[in-house]
Amino acid sequence: MLLKTTGFNALTRHWAVLLCLLLPFSYQVMGGDSKTKINQISAGMPIAEVEETLGAPAKEKSVVRYYYDEWGQVVVKNHKIDAIRLIKNGSDNNNPLWRRHQSEAGDDVNKLRFLRIGNHETEISAVAGPADLISEGKDLYYAKGSVIIETNDEIVIKVNRDVETGLSRLDWVKLNFSPLSLLIMNITIAFIMFGVALEIKPESFKQIIKEPKSLILGIFSQFLALPALTFLLIYFIEPTPSVALGMILVAACPGGNVSNFMSSLAKGNTALSISLTAFATIAAIFMTPVNFAFWGQLYSKTSSMVIPIEIDFIEILRTVMLLLGLPVVLGIWFSKSFPDLTRKIISPIKKLSMVIFLLFIIGALLGNIDFFMSYIHLIMFIVLGHNALALLTGFIIGSLGKVARADRRSLTIETGIQNSGLGLVLIFNPRLFDGLGGMAFIAAWWGIWHIISGLIMAYLWSRKPLASEDLSVVDVKTDK
Repeated sequence: MLLKTTGFNALTRHWAVLLCLLLPFSYQVMGGDSKTKINQISAGMPIAEVEETLGAPAKEKSVVRYYYDEWGQVVVKNHKIDAIRLIKNGSDNNNPLWRRHQSEAGDDVNKLRFLRIGNHETEISAVAGPADLISEGKDLYYAKGSVIIETNDEIVIKVNRDVETGLSRLDWVKLNFSPLSLLIMNITIAFIMFGVALEIKPESFKQIIKEPKSLILGIFSQFLALPALTFLLIYFIEPTPSVALGMILVAACPGGNVSNFMSSLAKGNTALSISLTAFATIAAIFMTPVNFAFWGQLYSKTSSMVIPIEIDFIEILRTVMLLLGLPVVLGIWFSKSFPDLTRKIISPIKKLSMVIFLLFIIGALLGNIDFFMSYIHLIMFIVLGHNALALLTGFIIGSLGKVARADRRSLTIETGIQNSGLGLVLIFNPRLFDGLGGMAFIAAWWGIWHIISGLIMAYLWSRKPLASEDLSVVDVKTDK
């Protein structure tokens, strides 16, 4: 046994020595010195010499570059804006000019700020006027796309080793979303709110009026605590401007329409859930614009990442009134006028609205699949953390308030399930944010993820029995 062990150790040492000898060779063969080779490439070098040094590129794309002596350059690929590079002058920076229309800006403003990645090439001259120089060339992609060698007339003009792949690019992105798609989405959200309003009845409030503590805690959690904690989270993680605004907008929206179903599944207080949804939906007509305007402006003033944001409060209020106010009034009237028909259609409407909304979000993401594939891994973790914060906020406030466990479950779900569809409509409004990339990605992915997280939590709670004192509030009937 000793001889076998010794022989095995000796063999291991031999392999280790051999491996050490082969490492430098394997490093060269597998392209480990690619960075060293790329450092040999410089402006003025012919493409033929580049390929002789680095080999054939992984891919290459035809590029048109629009140069503006005062402002910078715009890079176009496949007739669409792919990058906007500003010249930094004094207070000028690489952020877009937030919420200020071009007609309101002075002549000294960099006009390239009004362009967006994804816009058609024709937008460049329409917005910024004729370019000082237009050149055509190719971009050669090396090192798995992390290095782009820019060329013109078969000559290298720049080696771009700092390819922007982070979230900051989304600040400049305008997602593809047609006016027809926006109209369909407006109708979808109005339909969802109509369905929510069908369940708003005076009977829903009777139990809550007797014991308003949980309702007050829920209102505090949703309209005060969550936006404030979202602001602190943003201040701590420092996301890019459009992502931060997307998080603030989602936190300012009322509860989602599926929260009542999830609360029932979780054996929570369904009457409380319905009451909170009803109150939040009505209050959001005013509270959503107020919360977003307050925290959005505060973020702009305290963050060095953006210049002041001009938020059109009246436009947000008008949109929310149309999407929440009108459908809610019609839903309450319909429920009171046709109670028998209402009982028959509530369940199908809720299921249909959730399916339509999910299909709409998936369709919107597929229409922007390139951006989605590039940034979803970053957006995913931000939304996951933000949604976890929302759920935790509701749970902690319910725990500190010492309410029944059934109420605590409903408070958790009501705070964690947000109406991100309303947020998307505001984001894609051309008079507000016109499909701003980071905001849209946050709201769209939240719309998918909060359903997943809510169902998981509801399922886990459904398998955990409640104490006898909690059971009395779970099955309160609200449809008589």
